[in-house]
Amino acid sequence: MHGRPRPSRLGLLTLAALLGALPGWGAAGEDAPARLGVVSFYNPRSMYVKYQPLVDYLSEQTGEPWALAVSASYQEAVDDLCTGRVALAYLGPLSYVRAHTRCGAEPLLRLQTQGSDVFYSDVLVRSDSPFESLQDLAGHRIGFGDTLSTSSHLVPRAMLLDAGLEPGRDFTCHYFGQHERAARAVLMGEVEACGVRDVIGELFLHRGLRRLARSGPIPAYPWVTPPGSSRSERDALSTVLLRFPGRARPRRSEERWDLELTGGFTIAADADYDMVRRLAERVFGPTALTQPRGELQCP
Repeated sequence: MHGRPRPSRLGLLTLAALLGALPGWGAAGEDAPARLGVVSFYNPRSMYVKYQPLVDYLSEQTGEPWALAVSASYQEAVDDLCTGRVALAYLGPLSYVRAHTRCGAEPLLRLQTQGSDVFYSDVLVRSDSPFESLQDLAGHRIGFGDTLSTSSHLVPRAMLLDAGLEPGRDFTCHYFGQHERAARAVLMGEVEACGVRDVIGELFLHRGLRRLARSGPIPAYPWVTPPGSSRSERDALSTVLLRFPGRARPRRSEERWDLELTGGFTIAADADYDMVRRLAERVFGPTALTQPRGELQCP
């Protein structure tokens, strides 16, 4: 059977040597695996189902072990990256720009989910609700995911602000930690609307919710290296991840990759996320990237 060329043994050894110098590789001992840190966008079981195949791919391609490190919160994911407890982290855009401000972490790649390097935020309501516009949510309860979520907090807050709605005055905020929990809270009547990322919104369109509004494009989720990573180390990781031909016919081992990953990756730069910085400062104020996460919640 013909497939794409596998890296040579010499290539694997070179990659392993370069990656072995990364922070987060062997932090608990020489034989400890490198850790791929991921923000808990979904429940823990879903996170492992979605990202363990990528971990297996990294282990296969580098010839060295990798392990998945699912953070308990968005803030923990930033902490793990900035303190070097992970060799590579998958962050939301807002978490990334805060990590960059805090410790100089840099984006390596960003996803091309379904062939696109941008994504969207959806505001969802129950299918049987009377709401026809964001303005109609005045006086109601709005659900969000994590405080540091781009598509489940920052962008929906900006959308509501643009609709003339101020938190505390025109609506109350309720935080559920994850996109799915926020959507289920709408179904259960705990809140009248919620903000989630597009792929979650599309799932719930068939479960009793409908889309009230969709945001403009947001730069896709970055894969970020910790401070101190050298150019050669970053190039080694890029080589491995860019080798995966997302839209081509995958090998059997790659058929388990989650839909979010099968579009592959593209090179990312810090400037790609300038719009997220500007949006955060507009919604949360000039210290949005440095103030404690709790202070970003609605008044």
